[in-house]
Amino acid sequence: MNETSTKIRWSQLLLLCLPTLSILLSTNIVMAALADINQAFPSIKGLGGWTLLLYSTTAASLSIAAGELGDRFGLRKMYGQGLIVFIIGAILSSIAISGPMLLAGRVVSGIGAAVLAPVALAFMSRLYSGDAKPIAFGYWATSVTVGTVSGPILGGWIQSLSNWRWTFPVAALPALLGLILINQLPILTQNKKNNQPVDYLGITGLSILPALTLITLTLSSRLSASILIALSVIIVGVAVFTWHHLQHTSEPAIPLFRLRAAAWWRPTLLQLIIRIIFMATLVMLTSYFQGIQELSEFNASRDLLPFCIAVGIMSFSSGYLCKSIGVKRLLNTLFLTSLAGAATLFSLSVQGLRPIDWIAIVTIGLLAGGTSQLSRLALGNFPAEESMKGASLNTLVINLGLAFGAAYPSMMHGFISKEFHLVGNISNQDLLLIMRSEIALLLALFAIGAWQSFKISEAKINILPRQ
Repeated sequence: MNETSTKIRWSQLLLLCLPTLSILLSTNIVMAALADINQAFPSIKGLGGWTLLLYSTTAASLSIAAGELGDRFGLRKMYGQGLIVFIIGAILSSIAISGPMLLAGRVVSGIGAAVLAPVALAFMSRLYSGDAKPIAFGYWATSVTVGTVSGPILGGWIQSLSNWRWTFPVAALPALLGLILINQLPILTQNKKNNQPVDYLGITGLSILPALTLITLTLSSRLSASILIALSVIIVGVAVFTWHHLQHTSEPAIPLFRLRAAAWWRPTLLQLIIRIIFMATLVMLTSYFQGIQELSEFNASRDLLPFCIAVGIMSFSSGYLCKSIGVKRLLNTLFLTSLAGAATLFSLSVQGLRPIDWIAIVTIGLLAGGTSQLSRLALGNFPAEESMKGASLNTLVINLGLAFGAAYPSMMHGFISKEFHLVGNISNQDLLLIMRSEIALLLALFAIGAWQSFKISEAKINILPRQ
């Protein structure tokens, strides 16, 4: 590849990172405005929380459908349409005159996000190869970290200068820039013929399943045991029906034979584990700083910076590290050090964090920063004609991991509070007891991840033809 071609490829990578940045900002900036949104439209109880839930649920549940469209009509075309839909949703949310209009705008933005997230991954999977691929995925993951870290800070700044209505268009600015520069992306060959049958039933099942799962996880702490059991039965039923359908249809929405290969399910499992650990740690640390240390939101965000910076550093450097020491050795090191670090958090006290606790938090952040390389390995199992399908499945796994990680501390808090009859104002010591119980179960995930990381392989994958 000549120097000019190389420069074009890396400028295209920056363009592909823009929608990812907007998707993350659209969640994290809005968090700072939840209270004001609730006050603006008091007729809908907890409207702020619903704006987040509907956005994330829509983005996750429609990702498989977006993958089918991307493989049929081309990546650049879907990229442009996804950007337009996302921006329209941001505008609708910004000018909303009622709660339902605001929610409708967030659903529209979620539809755009469902397209944009897998498009970026599919583009990278096809544009980069060899040593450039892990580096490209590492840079892309850095945009995820930037959106995660800068979102709350930028949201607070917007709130101090203006009001909640500006949070949505500001989050959409990177997407708008991407739309302006869209012609910089290549028109990759269309992968599928439009006359091939569409697996509508499979796509429907794969859309309902994550939607029900995300809603159940998010609302689990507020639902009664009977409703949780009923929802769980429905989720299992939909999962069994969808799996059976995918096994027996000639053109399934997701080719199951690819999912059975260890080259796909092992990096996907590790990615799911790390996403759960990342979000659960973020939520637990926020609860520790605000609930036990009684810090303000700003000071709590400040104390989270070492964790978030560690994620960013590893995201940026993971590609170079994989190039020098290999992905297996990198993951082994990250899992073992973070496992040891998590174990030290058992000795947390109400007095504050010790130097060894900060080191432990940083090791967990470094582990979270390595997930982009697992995305790269999982996508390597899909041929070019199914690149968007593989990317949409990867996006779905990411969303499920983050949702479960976010819900896990609340579920544990509710269970332990009932088990030990902790009611009313729970003491800091009891909050610390709950946090240690949460860490204990997470250690099992660390151990499983460490075990599977020793079996990971970056050998050349022989992509099987569709069976």
